[in-house]
Amino acid sequence: MKLVIAYYRVSTGKQGKSGLGLEAQQHAVRHHCNSNGFQLLMEIQEVKSTRKRRVYLENAFALCQKHQAALIVARLDRLGRDVEEIARNIKLPVDIIVADNPHANRFTIHILAAVAEEQRRSISENTKSALQAAKQRGVLLGKNANALALQNKAAAYKFAKELQPLLFKLNEEGICSTRKIASELNRLKVPTFRPGGRWHRTSVHNVLSRLEMTKNKEAAPHK
Repeated sequence: MKLVIAYYRVSTGKQGKSGLGLEAQQHAVRHHCNSNGFQLLMEIQEVKSTRKRRVYLENAFALCQKHQAALIVARLDRLGRDVEEIARNIKLPVDIIVADNPHANRFTIHILAAVAEEQRRSISENTKSALQAAKQRGVLLGKNANALALQNKAAAYKFAKELQPLLFKLNEEGICSTRKIASELNRLKVPTFRPGGRWHRTSVHNVLSRLEMTKNKEAAPHK
């Protein structure tokens, strides 16, 4: 029987409504353990934590090593706030299980974290630009709209580059058609460029086209 230690993090009172509250995390983790025959040794809860250090998470990893157990979290974002933090955690000699994405491994966890961070960054920048454009009005609105379009385009290219390692891995596994790639990305719960969407053949084709255009630009001789 696989031994697991659960880690929960709740930072604000609003997270109960967003599905990130303690009860929601406990339900997801316990249900996953019961469904897969895992023995839940203990549950560690962190109510508040600083960006620099999360003592309870460090303790959870230490206990996992001591008991030769895996660490289980309800969602990937409970494991870290950004790519760097998650990258450090997945390098530790402890198996990590994400209850809402059980197919994820160390490689895909890193890719998912990078894609999610890029989504947050692009949404923030686009929102700021849209608000700025709304304030300007008139001719300046048109200029800002063009700038926003360029930002969206740049964000889409960066999103495609973040996804490229995972696409290479899928190709190596024989998953090459846009339909099969879309199906696998949905199975792995890889976020799309627009939050909340699902992958389709057309969205996969768009990503591959952006990567091909980027490749051509990089290969073109500089004048």
